[in-house]
Amino acid sequence: MNDVVNASMITLAREARGLSQTRLSRLAGVSQAQISKVEAALVDTSPEVLAALAKALRMPEHFFFQTDSVLGAGTSEFFHRKRQAVPTGVLNQIHAHVNILRIHVARLLRAVELPECRIPSLELSDFKGGASEAARAVRAVLNLPAGPIPNVVRVVEDAGGLVIPCAFGAYEVDAISRWVPGLPPLFFINSSAPVDRFRMNLAHELAHMVLHRLPEPEMEDQANSFAAEFLMPATDIKTQLYGLTLARLAALKPYWRTSMGSLLKRGSDLKCITTGAARYLWIQLSKRGYRKREPAELDLAPEPPALLREIIEFYRKDLGYSLDNLAQYLATSTEDLMSWYDLCLTGPERIKTFRRVK
Repeated sequence: MNDVVNASMITLAREARGLSQTRLSRLAGVSQAQISKVEAALVDTSPEVLAALAKALRMPEHFFFQTDSVLGAGTSEFFHRKRQAVPTGVLNQIHAHVNILRIHVARLLRAVELPECRIPSLELSDFKGGASEAARAVRAVLNLPAGPIPNVVRVVEDAGGLVIPCAFGAYEVDAISRWVPGLPPLFFINSSAPVDRFRMNLAHELAHMVLHRLPEPEMEDQANSFAAEFLMPATDIKTQLYGLTLARLAALKPYWRTSMGSLLKRGSDLKCITTGAARYLWIQLSKRGYRKREPAELDLAPEPPALLREIIEFYRKDLGYSLDNLAQYLATSTEDLMSWYDLCLTGPERIKTFRRVK
């Protein structure tokens, strides 16, 4: 913490609440001109102005004294076409939320020593078979058996990644990943996605972590190819994709734990179905509304992330933090703590014993 208000934290809090300077001005009773100068660090923030802003932004005052850096968009978002349709204000809110969660993780890990990360960093140029071959290499590195992956979240977390569900509020933003020096790979996944899409989004972001240190125009297609091979290896699934029908797609979904649409796309990519037959099935999926919502009876069992919840439980049970203590430690409110980490505080128990950092 610092004894001087960090202007970037005021902007971060405002964007995290989805507010413009004009709206914040009205809520706080502070002129927009003053807020603009404060955020630009052109004037000092008086105690009275800070108190008004903190109340309007529903943040404890010590939030604004944090010295952590605020990061911009990452490599995986550089060529993300779908996000061009998302309003700038919504994207800013999502990135602000991700920044705050990243700061929380960094603070939580001060007292916890995680196992060594086993997620590799690979050069795509080393693989003649492209991203698909790289996916097979990652499966080998992680010692995954042939066939479907029963729980992708557990695979990623056991390999040293941290999966964090987030209510992004924008369907177009599936996931955001960050691998910041000193932290494990962080996967922020849209919690509103159905389980099959959640798994695909996580595999897609894993590809970016493994393959893309620098942005390149084909990176989204490469990540899609990686995710398809990672979840549905060609040698294991190909024979099951001949003679596809809607009934066959429905039968394969719970086994491979991927959507009917992903299975149909995989069949097309592996030349297991003709273009005409694939087009017919896509039309049938659309007519039944399955491209937006597949049958509820085929919904997959959730894969709740566990590692962050376990870290929080370590603070509460082993270190004796109450929720209020933890909220104060993270410079947030108890309400935000419970809201933002709800999915990490519930679910089946899988408690680990963490080593305290000495």
